[in-house]
Amino acid sequence: MSSINIDQKILEKQKMEVFNELVKYIWMDEVENIEELPRKILKKDIYKNFDESVVLNLIRITMGLDPLEQVDNNLREMLNEALNLNEVKKPVISIIKDACKYCDNNISEQCLVRDKHNDCNEKDICSACGECSSKCKLGAISDKIQFVPMVQLLKDESCPVYAIVAPAFVGQFGKDVTPGKLRSAFKKMGFEDMIEVALAADMLTAKEAYEYYNHMKDNKDECFITSCCCPIWVSLIQKSFPEILKNVSPSVSPMIACGRAIKVLNPDAKVVFIGPCMAKKKEALLDDIKDAVDFVLTFKEVEEILDAIDINPAEMENDDRVEASLSGRVYARTGGVSKAVQLSVERIDPNIKFIHKAFDGPKECKEGLTKVINKEINATFIEGMGCVGGCVGGPKRILSVEEGTKEVDKYCEETNMDTPFDNLNVIQFLTLMGIKRVDSLTDKDIEQVKNIFSRDIRGSK
Repeated sequence: MSSINIDQKILEKQKMEVFNELVKYIWMDEVENIEELPRKILKKDIYKNFDESVVLNLIRITMGLDPLEQVDNNLREMLNEALNLNEVKKPVISIIKDACKYCDNNISEQCLVRDKHNDCNEKDICSACGECSSKCKLGAISDKIQFVPMVQLLKDESCPVYAIVAPAFVGQFGKDVTPGKLRSAFKKMGFEDMIEVALAADMLTAKEAYEYYNHMKDNKDECFITSCCCPIWVSLIQKSFPEILKNVSPSVSPMIACGRAIKVLNPDAKVVFIGPCMAKKKEALLDDIKDAVDFVLTFKEVEEILDAIDINPAEMENDDRVEASLSGRVYARTGGVSKAVQLSVERIDPNIKFIHKAFDGPKECKEGLTKVINKEINATFIEGMGCVGGCVGGPKRILSVEEGTKEVDKYCEETNMDTPFDNLNVIQFLTLMGIKRVDSLTDKDIEQVKNIFSRDIRGSK
């Protein structure tokens, strides 16, 4: 049997084409024709030499299901299973083992990529960073797509489903696609509304600023480490640097904060996060915070869905509104959290010391934390992002890191609100919780905020 190796970009493109076909069958209620899908896929150049079992497992993954050792070709049954999933189960990144026989690595029956990922899945320590899937020559390691299990929710008018979009979303769906046009596109899909996660980032910024202020009053010689954005960063600290957990901010991520805030206001709501990150799929399933977000989609997946159901966001009406300040919007890029918190800390106490350091990418984050432990870094506030460039560098982004950063910076410049203390939306939400002032929180207020926005990562996995 000859080995097959394919360019990663082609693999990703072909997987998305399979997903596109699947979405059309389901969205147009043409499921009786779904049995044609494996034959269509096997006609594609990169799949024509694979067994049908490999293709069927690829379809299972694009449906949000686990691949199987033995898989039959009853796609109607498979689809019914996916449509009735309440949640997509771990692991979020799976291996189509039957594909490995086509890989030239199989000559030695060893594959460091596969074996490493197998080990992570078996120990439930996979952070879903995407490193293994990006290195697999056959695309046999792939993240599950969670759209099929949520289709019926979108079509059920009695169930309000909210799309919450990561701060890195600006510009990702085209230069002519404003936030308001994207909101209209999501509403046409069946979502109740689109909320910018940057709004929750604003709320967290206020909390982080108070946490930092109180930390520095009592621990002037110890740095404060923010945990709020990136699950890769949090996972790295938990696994490899537990000695500094005591210095880590007890905060959920903006994604979790946004989901929880929506469900405080509407307990019957379902929440779908949309971003550039595979790791958010894992984060949404963590036991201590899985109450917040029901499903996760990536920018690339949403781009494919919109194409499949013939919705062009650029042609939609501009349902625009201002939701977040500069502080919430800037979370999308490296150094953004530091900038946001610094602006708010200065509002609380302009005299407090704030020296920040931001790390991005796995290598720099590991090296940076080692230097923090060895006291080789002179900083009072430490930020980390698992992807180079921050969230704009996520593996499922559409734009390049440089283009994404430029779009985020431009979006930040377009608002006249610098901090959450300037943001009426934050004030209105906290008022609904019984909190009257954002820039002067009482101990009781802070306790109320903690119920939604806090997390002790020392006891979570």
